[in-house]
Amino acid sequence: MGCGGSDSAGKTEEPVKPAGPFNFESGLPDCCTASPDLYKTIAEIPGVARLVEMKFPPKAKDKPHEHPIHSMYFVTDCKLKISGGPTPTKLGEEGAVVEVPAGGCPIFPAMQHQVENVGDKPGHAVFVEPYPGCKPCGDPEGYISPFDVSAECYKILDQDDAWITGMMTMEVGAEDKLHHHRDHLIYVLEGDGVTIYPGGKDSGADAMVVPLEVGAGIPAPMSAPPFAKHTLLNSGKKPLKMLFFEAKK
Repeated sequence: MGCGGSDSAGKTEEPVKPAGPFNFESGLPDCCTASPDLYKTIAEIPGVARLVEMKFPPKAKDKPHEHPIHSMYFVTDCKLKISGGPTPTKLGEEGAVVEVPAGGCPIFPAMQHQVENVGDKPGHAVFVEPYPGCKPCGDPEGYISPFDVSAECYKILDQDDAWITGMMTMEVGAEDKLHHHRDHLIYVLEGDGVTIYPGGKDSGADAMVVPLEVGAGIPAPMSAPPFAKHTLLNSGKKPLKMLFFEAKK
C-alpha cells in the first residue's frame, strides 16, 4: 500500500493539508498534524527539535504523513505494518509487518509512510524529530561526557551523525559525577524525583529539587544553566530511568 492508502471500500484516503513546523516538498503533513489522536508533541526546544509520543490502540491506523530522520524508542512491544516508505534494514523490508520489542530504538530515515497497529496490544513509543534548519549546538567549554565519567548510570543505546539515544538509570540515593549535556529532550520512564546541582555541588548555586512524573517529556536546552553542566542525585523514593535524545556537536 502506498502513502495514499485506501479504505475497505477502495476509496483513496486524502492526506491532511500540511501545517505545523514542517513544510515537506511532498506536500504531506507531519505526523502530529495528520493524526493528532495518535501523535502528540510532549516537549520541544524551539528551533532545535521536538519530542513526540506515539500511542496506537490495536487496529489503529494513522493518516499518510512524512517525517524527517527520527530516532525512536519503543516503550512497549509493538507489531506494526509500515507502508509507503523505507524501513530500517534491521526491522525488515518496506511494507512488511515488523515486531519491535520494548526497549527497541531504531533510527528511521526521512520518509513518507502510513503505520497500522496489527497487534492485539496498544503500542507506545517516543521519538525525536529535528526541526528544519536545526544546526549543531557545539560543546560547552571544558565538555565532560556523562557516558565517560558515569558509565554506571549513562548508556548510549544508539546514535547517528546528529543525535544520541541515551538512557540514564540511577538507584535511590545514587549520585552521578559532574558532567555536561548538549541540547537534549528527556522522557521519564521511571522515578518520582531528582535533585539537580547546577554547575556541580561546589558551584555555589542552589540545588533544585524536581518532582518527576512517569510519561513526562522535559525539554533540556544547553542554554539553560541547570541542564548544561550539573550533577544529579536520585532524591526520590523510586529508582530513576530516564530516556533522552541528545544532539551531537
